[in-house]
Amino acid sequence: MQRIADLIGAEADRADQAALEHGDELEKSGAVQLVRFSPPLVTAEVDEGAACVEFRIVDGVLRWHCTCRDGRSGLFCAHCVATARSVRVRTGKKGSPDVRPQAAPTGTFPIAS
Repeated sequence: MQRIADLIGAEADRADQAALEHGDELEKSGAVQLVRFSPPLVTAEVDEGAACVEFRIVDGVLRWHCTCRDGRSGLFCAHCVATARSVRVRTGKKGSPDVRPQAAPTGTFPIAS
């Protein structure tokens, strides 16, 4: 079983340096509001609704989308990083919902906008 937090965290670790730094700043400043947190879906509003982030598990594969310009182009943007960090903080305090991946190709893909 893989946890959604693990999948999101692994993707965040591969983000570019600028996204990592800005995402960490957003998360530390409290700019992330987790709206939904369930086994197959995490949604968040970041920076007072300036961006909306969605992480979804589809057939065992992580897909993401952010409403910002970088996110719409398929990048794992600073808002995605900030949301991933918030999920890590939350799951460090209590268990993360488990996801049972199905037989599907491994990899991470952005959700089409």
